[in-house]
Amino acid sequence: MAPVDGKTPATVLSVAHLDDEERLLVLGVVLEEVLAWVRRQPGTNRLKALVVFDEIYGFVPPHPFSPPTKKPLVSLMKQARAYGVGCVLATQNPMDLDYRALSNAGVWMLGRLQTDADRERVLDGLGEKGKKSAVGAVLKRLGPRWFVVRDAKEGGGTTLLQPRWAISYLRGPMTREQIRRARGERDAA
Repeated sequence: MAPVDGKTPATVLSVAHLDDEERLLVLGVVLEEVLAWVRRQPGTNRLKALVVFDEIYGFVPPHPFSPPTKKPLVSLMKQARAYGVGCVLATQNPMDLDYRALSNAGVWMLGRLQTDADRERVLDGLGEKGKKSAVGAVLKRLGPRWFVVRDAKEGGGTTLLQPRWAISYLRGPMTREQIRRARGERDAA
């Protein structure tokens, strides 16, 4: 999608008001539609769209679990980049993710991992398991608000990153009334 009036269009889908089963069903249908749209696009190496999924817990769980969201998300991770569609998945616990999603991530941004199990899971996804890993050593000593960035296109090299600001001014999920009010303000503008 091209910017309209200098603004990049965005669609935000909030399912906070749904129970767990409804969330899985609704997001499964939406992700299947996104995947179908992606497959109709011509191949490109230019980013055209971005799917951002915050708090991925429960939507791409490890084997043997297979909710309706897992297959389309793993397919998007594997195939969407060829069509110019990127995926950003965020979690606070890498143990929540299926290994296929982890291994198909091209860029990793890793913050402090609290447990050895989390570090092992990440190192396995990076293809570093069982090796004396410099990344593993850095992850163990990583301080607050520091990130290890690894880009597959850069030959697996890592960079340390400390963002200037790591504070979110968002207060949390919006109520239905707040969403209506925000939409009304947007429509009035």
